[in-house]
Amino acid sequence: MKKLLVLSDSHGDTQALRRCLEQEPEVDALIFLGDGCRDLDQVLSQLHRRLPAYMAKGNCDYNCEYPAEGLAVFEGQLVFYTHGYMYGVEATLGGICRTAKARGADVVLFGHTHRPLTLEMPELPRLYNPGSVSRPRGREGPTYGLLTLQRGQPPQFELKPVPPIIPPGCRDLF
Repeated sequence: MKKLLVLSDSHGDTQALRRCLEQEPEVDALIFLGDGCRDLDQVLSQLHRRLPAYMAKGNCDYNCEYPAEGLAVFEGQLVFYTHGYMYGVEATLGGICRTAKARGADVVLFGHTHRPLTLEMPELPRLYNPGSVSRPRGREGPTYGLLTLQRGQPPQFELKPVPPIIPPGCRDLF
């Protein structure tokens, strides 16, 4: 079984990324879906955390060396990850679905819209968007995802709220 931390759209909010990583110490890897690649690089180096990271650059990741999309296999399931802007995900999911299906993906992870999404339909790859860790556009507030993959089992995607900022001296209240 593999647990993957799925993050997207930090847009400069390194503290939100840090809180997500601290909240999920038992994950096996993380997938970052763009618009904040430098943010994540900074946080990982500060935390000195050795965690396999799969990253896709977004439309706001200028001069970034990461690819725009990628494929990775976990527990026998092929995961296609991308920011999503190249597929017009704010208007339609048709393009990203066709591409993922053509590549044989079982799971599609994308960001860009800042809105969480879980879409599971027969004969299509499962689509998940974790929303944005810093600039949400939905009622859910800032969110991230936890994807659990186990060989022979359907993927399990959990949408989670970004942990709140707790002022010093108030930790005992939470």
